[in-house]
Amino acid sequence: MGKDHRRYLRLSIITAWQKLNEYYTKLGQSPLLAASIILHSSLGMSYLEVNWASEEQLVWARDAKNGLSDYLDRWYRCNRPVDEQRGAIVETTASPSIPQRTPVDSMLKQWVKSRTANTKVMGSELERYLQLEPQETEDPIESWMAHQGQFPMVSQLALDILAMPAMATDYERSFSLVKLTLTSQRLSMTTGTLEKLQCLKNWVRHGAVKLGATVSGEDEV
Repeated sequence: MGKDHRRYLRLSIITAWQKLNEYYTKLGQSPLLAASIILHSSLGMSYLEVNWASEEQLVWARDAKNGLSDYLDRWYRCNRPVDEQRGAIVETTASPSIPQRTPVDSMLKQWVKSRTANTKVMGSELERYLQLEPQETEDPIESWMAHQGQFPMVSQLALDILAMPAMATDYERSFSLVKLTLTSQRLSMTTGTLEKLQCLKNWVRHGAVKLGATVSGEDEV
């Protein structure tokens, strides 16, 4: 191999390493990557603790746990649908209300109490899940669907994370299909109609629905 070829090969390896290191560094910028393992019923926190066994790696595991807790606290504490699902739990953890002298004071204290109650429920919910032993399952989404009542907030976060595709190819394919659908004669189509049309095309393509079929012997779909 000539000198120029060796130089080219060396530069290619260095460039590839720099790109890989760039993506590897990004793994620590979001808590969701580690959360996808922690919230997998077959893996859990113990998977990280076993595979990150060195002193430095145990710090990574601790940071992953704290990052998951902070993310849950930031984005799911005030999620209204989840709050409604666990309303009974919040009521049991909230302190009894005390009549206040003014409506403003009352509203402020109620808000503070609700935030405190939500934090306690969320913290205990996440801690209860982390204390569980990993359970073998072929479908973690199905497992979380079955435990929504036991872990309403954590299950919502888990389902949101597990719904994310590992690759963006499906999104890119959808963009290409939308471009073919939204021709110059169809530019007046609303975004809602376009979304429904793309969903229907996706369902038909994957066999989820069949156009012209009947539902329980009734009208055609």
